Amino acid sequence: MKPPVEQKKLSKRVDVSQKNAFPSIDCNYHTVTLPSYRSGCLRPRFSSFRNISSEYFRHEARNEFRLEAVAFVAIVITAAIPILNNMQALADFLRAMNNL
Repeated sequence: MKPPVEQKKLSKRVDVSQKNAFPSIDCNYHTVTLPSYRSGCLRPRFSSFRNISSEYFRHEARNEFRLEAVAFVAIVITAAIPILNNMQALADFLRAMNNL
């Protein structure tokens, strides 16, 4: 249920600062306490970003890197074939223009 909002009828003569003021809202906020919560600090398994990244590259990133390298080579080959065909067609065109 939403808290009730007071709406005031503002006349045309009311000051602009009053017109743009926030309406007052009737609500009661109470904090929640957790009885079993202890706010102690946790010891991290890795003490620095360097250790985190080295652990990641040691275990998880190897297979992903291989897969991404294969995909990159496939993309490069796919893009290189039309470029080589266009270079051959341009060489044939220039050879034909020299014969004229």
